[in-house]
Amino acid sequence: MEIVFLGGAKEVGASCVLIKACNKNILIDSGIRMKEDKLPNLQLLRELGGVDVCLISHAHLDHIGSLPLIAREYPHIFFYANQPTKDLIKVLLYDSLRIMEIAEDEIPIYAEKNVEDLLDRTLTYGFNYTFEPIEGIKVTFFPAGHILGASMIFIQTQEGSILYTGDFSADRQLTVDKASVPKIRPDVVICESTYGDRLHTNRSFEEERLFNTVAEVVSQGGKVLIPAFAIGRAQEIILILRNYMKKRKVSFNVFIDGMVREVIRVYRNNPTYLSSRYYKRVLKGEEIFLADNINVVSDKKQREEIVSSSDPCVIISSSGMLTGGPSVFYAEKIVQSQNALIAITGYQDEEAPGRKLLELAELPENERKIELNGKEYEVKCRVEKYGLSAHSDRDRILGFLATLKPRTVIFAHGSEDAISQISDMAVKELGANIIVPQNGEINSISIDKPRKQLSFFNVRKLNNQELLNEENLKLLWQYLVENKQESNHITAEHAILIWNGKEFLERDEVNRVFELLKKSVYFEQNPRKPYLFRILSAQEVEERLKPKPMEQNKMRELAFEMFAEYGLYKVGMDIENKVVTFYFHFPEATKKLEEKIREFEKLTLWKVDINPNINLTYASEYVKNLLKDYNVKVMKFSYNPVINAIVIRIKEDFEEMKSVSEKFLKETGVSLIFDVEDKKQEEKVDLQKPKMEQNKALLLIDLYFENEKDKIYKKSIKEGGKYIELSFVTPFVGEKYKDKIEELSAKTGWDIKVSQSINQVEMINILKEILSKYNIEIQKNPSIYPSAREVKIKLSEEVQEEILKKISDEFFEHTGFYLKA
Repeated sequence: MEIVFLGGAKEVGASCVLIKACNKNILIDSGIRMKEDKLPNLQLLRELGGVDVCLISHAHLDHIGSLPLIAREYPHIFFYANQPTKDLIKVLLYDSLRIMEIAEDEIPIYAEKNVEDLLDRTLTYGFNYTFEPIEGIKVTFFPAGHILGASMIFIQTQEGSILYTGDFSADRQLTVDKASVPKIRPDVVICESTYGDRLHTNRSFEEERLFNTVAEVVSQGGKVLIPAFAIGRAQEIILILRNYMKKRKVSFNVFIDGMVREVIRVYRNNPTYLSSRYYKRVLKGEEIFLADNINVVSDKKQREEIVSSSDPCVIISSSGMLTGGPSVFYAEKIVQSQNALIAITGYQDEEAPGRKLLELAELPENERKIELNGKEYEVKCRVEKYGLSAHSDRDRILGFLATLKPRTVIFAHGSEDAISQISDMAVKELGANIIVPQNGEINSISIDKPRKQLSFFNVRKLNNQELLNEENLKLLWQYLVENKQESNHITAEHAILIWNGKEFLERDEVNRVFELLKKSVYFEQNPRKPYLFRILSAQEVEERLKPKPMEQNKMRELAFEMFAEYGLYKVGMDIENKVVTFYFHFPEATKKLEEKIREFEKLTLWKVDINPNINLTYASEYVKNLLKDYNVKVMKFSYNPVINAIVIRIKEDFEEMKSVSEKFLKETGVSLIFDVEDKKQEEKVDLQKPKMEQNKALLLIDLYFENEKDKIYKKSIKEGGKYIELSFVTPFVGEKYKDKIEELSAKTGWDIKVSQSINQVEMINILKEILSKYNIEIQKNPSIYPSAREVKIKLSEEVQEEILKKISDEFFEHTGFYLKA
């Protein structure tokens, strides 16, 4: 095979490579230079036999700027790119055409018809899909991570395989993920070397440094100009500023000018090529670039208002090298202001005003002068450079090549110094044949035994006549599984190719099948590369087809629809375990709803748990309304959870007290006890048995209980000496000693009662002590429900049933409460 650089060798600009293999001429890219000698050597291209097919890596002018000339010269050929690249080519070339037409000293190098013709003949394919543009030549686009749609191009021929890296980034950016190439084995790699002579600083550090400087200038009332490439860099800077403003809770005005508006639209329209983070946001309908304080400049009048206003702001404008576009207009206005900043964030050509501006920073103040639009200006503003490159640095390039192990590496797309340094290091480290080409020279490469490639989707095309749809997608999946393709990844293009045998695909058809795969139970979308879908195994599909718990919001709506009339007032959810907790005003009354609750569980596949606590606020109002008809005023309201009873104090009794209590118990499942203030209680005093002196009585109680396993935590003399109250961990424990307490009462002459309160702290201590014997821990403190005599715990690990029963039995013995895990 022969490889000829018509541009882009030992330079950045006019990238254009011709590969002659298998009697075919394959052209990759055709860009322009940012200087007078704009074009690649298209005459040599004609002399070498012209073009059979043209492949496009990405939509920057140094790679696409002269494509309309190729379209005009070779009307029979087709061009291949992915969809976002095609969309960006349209934006960029029409804008370039407009600039050429209005420039007084420039003759347009192509016409609008040539751009239209180029776009009409550009066919699109997504990443990771292998297609055959001409017989005997297979091509695959892989993500290059440089800008939206940027591709590495892998070409397979009988004479060997070539990987053309194009511009690529091995580091993830905000808008696009990093370069991603599967296990391919290229014989030849044509590799970019833009930063082959340096290492990048930490990206996060540079982003923060940019924001800090911008915020400082704005806070001092100044203006900031950030010249940026309209495709890629402008979008990155917008997101950097937007994210940091949100993080730091600050806000300032950001104006976007130039071609950026149309580019943002392309980014929005191609979400599957965005980074996974922003892909999801766009799908949700979020505006990821613009905001109330981030707006696009609409016309020249607004442009004038921005620079004449005293208000501080940030301006992001094309072009990134200050070679044209609105950025030059803004630079002219603010370059002489001491309270201003021009922030350079991208590659600057040797002759670009942006490069000259950076060089001026090293000179004394009186020598800092720059020419913009033919006029000289004294540079008084701050000029700073920030490393936000979308290209890989030297070490990343060498590391990438080391993983591919190619036999031949050709370094291009870089300055002579950059290519010289990286090629010298590659000779020592890679063990490959290193070529540093010149523009125009023919590089002959002979490959005796081309490396074998891993074949993906080596399955026969089905050539079905009907369109792929929801009904027959299962048949496609079954066919792929039968051919041992499970766990491999498929694209929408692959699905159409295998099902229908179609290789030339309409965008609408690809989009339709993409949505079909996304919703299908047979394929799983890759979260990091949304254009890929994993083919699921039969077991995985079976699991997916099992009924799934109802979506939480729908489940909640259904809960209120079915149970609001029974007093449901709140719903709690354990989403991880699919458990829903119902809060009823009177939970005891819901025992009659068991069948209805089982129906709800069946409909939703959520397990229902009932919170056993009553709603005290509601219960209080309920009682007051209940007694309103009897003209009874409630003086005090309390709830005793141990006996599950509401106690209300009233002034005097009334005839219907018993019937009201019975009605309340029936309706709520809670007892209602009336405490009548004026009712005289006759105290029964046994004159034959006087009370023992209280300290002696308390001492006797201690003696009676000193050998018992249950502890009395507190002994109290109540109501001025009327009775003694004993506090156990719970009143249920006290009930075990009923006979002993009666015996003590008889001996001391004191009325001795068991406190109805619960010592929750001690209950938790008892529980932890029991669990420690089995080396079991709980995730958080348990929930205690006195009315249900339940303690609910969440264990940090799974425990065997028999051990859990032992723990529960021991806990019940010590507390009288049931343990639920």
